[in-house]
Amino acid sequence: MRRSFFFLLGVLIACAGAAYEFPVDYEITVELNPQTHRLQGAERIRWTNMGGVPTSELWFHLYLNAFAGDRTTFMRGMGEGTLRGGREIDREWGWTRVISLRSEDGIDLLPSLTFERPDDGNPEDFTVARVLLERPVEPGASVTVDVTFEAQLPRVIARTGWAGDFHLIGQWFPKLGVYEAEGHGGRAEAGWNCHQFHPATEFYSDFGRYRVQLTVPEDFVVGATGVQMDERTVAEGTARKRTLTFTADRVHDFVWCAAPADLMAVIESDFDPGRDVPAPWLQRAQSLLDLSAAELELPPVHLRLLVPHTQMELGDRMLRGARLGMAWYGLFYGAYPYPQLTLVSPPPGAEEAAGMEYPTFITTGATKLLEYPPVSWLGINEGVTVHEFGHQYFQGMLASNEFEQAWLDEGLNTYADTSCMEAISNDRLVPEIRISGSWASKRLSWALRNSPVQVDLEAWKFRTRRDYGTASYKKTALVLKTLEGLLGPDVFARAMRSYVDAWRFRHPTGDDFCVAISESAGEDFGWFFAQALEGDAIVDWAVEDVIQREKTPAEGMIWDGSRWVGPAGEQGDSGDDDAAGEPEAWDIHADIMRRGDFQGPVEVLFLFDEGREERRMWAGQDRWVRFEFVSSERLVAVVVDPEGVWALEGERTNNYWRDQPDSGAATHRLWWAPAAMRLIALAVQPWS
Repeated sequence: MRRSFFFLLGVLIACAGAAYEFPVDYEITVELNPQTHRLQGAERIRWTNMGGVPTSELWFHLYLNAFAGDRTTFMRGMGEGTLRGGREIDREWGWTRVISLRSEDGIDLLPSLTFERPDDGNPEDFTVARVLLERPVEPGASVTVDVTFEAQLPRVIARTGWAGDFHLIGQWFPKLGVYEAEGHGGRAEAGWNCHQFHPATEFYSDFGRYRVQLTVPEDFVVGATGVQMDERTVAEGTARKRTLTFTADRVHDFVWCAAPADLMAVIESDFDPGRDVPAPWLQRAQSLLDLSAAELELPPVHLRLLVPHTQMELGDRMLRGARLGMAWYGLFYGAYPYPQLTLVSPPPGAEEAAGMEYPTFITTGATKLLEYPPVSWLGINEGVTVHEFGHQYFQGMLASNEFEQAWLDEGLNTYADTSCMEAISNDRLVPEIRISGSWASKRLSWALRNSPVQVDLEAWKFRTRRDYGTASYKKTALVLKTLEGLLGPDVFARAMRSYVDAWRFRHPTGDDFCVAISESAGEDFGWFFAQALEGDAIVDWAVEDVIQREKTPAEGMIWDGSRWVGPAGEQGDSGDDDAAGEPEAWDIHADIMRRGDFQGPVEVLFLFDEGREERRMWAGQDRWVRFEFVSSERLVAVVVDPEGVWALEGERTNNYWRDQPDSGAATHRLWWAPAAMRLIALAVQPWS
């Protein structure tokens, strides 16, 4: 009864958003033939021009054509491997074919369809199509087209396809690109944004409403975007089939999964905020965001997990990870706005479908190995689940352009999910996790890389897919962690919340993000973003030189105001009594160097032998600075960036100096020595 109450309440919450106006509505009917892995579909698309100027064309993504042969742009970039790093010897190709395309008044538009290659001109690529309309669509006006199509699913690759009887059906229907207004993302004029499918890119599309009828064999279980509204059984000869109707509002994609019930089990559960929001997290959010408990209240959500029968032991941990992710993101970035979340754990052999996000639908990356120590101690199960859930915010609700600025999605989400996993570990909310250090592992892996890489770059323009991943995930997360240190946790938390609130159900760009952060901080951080995102500057602070000498009595003459006289103590006492005593003072100078190109403020800590410390700030604009002291105590240590604010700094061995008077030598400590014992935590890497 309680689950039903939560589910109905969530539906009412979703319906409250139905008044939103979005550019596109899809009505789709599709049938899966599980023997041939083929789809037969029809869709009615109603598109409204919100671009500000008329257009006489529609641009479509035909993503499955990326898998039609080895000469497509996607497969050329993929090579012989697979997206998840494995090797696939026998390809089973996939494709999409538009059978008919007509306007609402019956005009045949198919003859005007042409394939476009806006990114690389590859004549063997058929992932983008342009269709000419019989008349322009004026701003604010709408056009409706009817499309019939068939699609052959590939053997599972890059988030979609089949493996045995399991089908993960993503990017499967002809889908409109985004018609952008002049000025959006720096556009000189309004036009369609519709890139080819590349192995390093994901997706970009408009918000809308979906009503989808799925027909599958009667013994299949189904999970899909949105919520199921209807189900009926139909008979065709000796075959019996199920037709299920799903609806989803305020989403920019639709994905579904179908598999026999003897392969996949369905577990129904819920997120109950009264039970599932940790009290320390609520208190932390109240403090950092300066919001009341009432303002941070979260709604209940229905959870639906499709899991292989062989992985049932991991089901509870997947659901717990989803609940914790929903609590953390809900508190810090606003309530999850949909009534349901569907989770799918692909079975063995379908790993290419693991670790992926779609609106209200995610896939995890579980395997039997995760049930057993020491692997079960790492939190990989929760880490993947939290990361994929986080995409419901970055890029689910904040539908940034993953083709052109993947960091706005992957990087922001990696920052958020790493913070969440750190809190899960620190607050001991998952007893099974015994090896932690989420941020330590990020800094360690960046330290191993620590080579110049630009973040703000179209995904297909990175030199390698490794560079794409380093920039879009790891470096961006550390950029934000550094920014959190520079601004302070409370200012940064409020700035991120302000950005998410302002851009929900819109298409923010990198400029929008940078402006939002600067406005919330009350300070222009353009200098920081220019170096961290638009450039490839490396952060590297160093203690270059430290010299300290005993301050001895002055020699020579001293001016007494009217004449030169001999120095005090020159006559009489020879000073032998002082020779064996402690020095009364030290002359000290310490040179701090900026070895990297990245400029910005950094703190320097000076420790003295009686426990006294001094902290100095350096603007970090020049190549070096000299700090000078006259101290009664000997300097014993110098630390640049003692609090680790500059998370972007990969080389910290030179940030340390320690006095060793016996040898007269300076030594440098490895900053990561305590964290090195947790190197195995590097295995907790996001899948997508």
